Amino acid sequence: MSRRNIDNVAPSPDQWLQLAVRALARSDRTTAQIERLLAAKGASPSQVRAAVRRLTSLSYLDDVAFAARWAERRLARMPMGRARLQEELLATGCPEHIVQATLRAAYRKVSERDLALQVVTMAGRATSVHTLSRVARLLSQRGFDEDTIGTVMGPLLREES
Repeated sequence: MSRRNIDNVAPSPDQWLQLAVRALARSDRTTAQIERLLAAKGASPSQVRAAVRRLTSLSYLDDVAFAARWAERRLARMPMGRARLQEELLATGCPEHIVQATLRAAYRKVSERDLALQVVTMAGRATSVHTLSRVARLLSQRGFDEDTIGTVMGPLLREES
């Protein structure tokens, strides 16, 4: 059979499943990401649902476990506040209720204040008001709320005075 004829053959359900498994082998993904991938490759909605059901039953797809692993890795690599982590998890396609449960669990293990202090330490010791404002801006960009930023920056501002 020529390559052209192979391309015209409709993929079987197993082929959609294999495509999804290969994608999951390369990178951890959410159900939404797999659904988008299969749809973009031409799978019908019923084929997508069937593949997702099978992957879920095999425990290859689990948005709760994905969110927990993802949050733990992100916080270890780049300390951030609740707002930023929420935004990033939602962008992966995790449902809102899973994101909220993940945030509660993640910030029970480590406080936002401790994470903010890690950011300050990584940014280097602030030595001027200009540098202090850059550190405060960095904390804000990392999703820390104003109270946490104030708590962390207060001692640095008092040292500067």
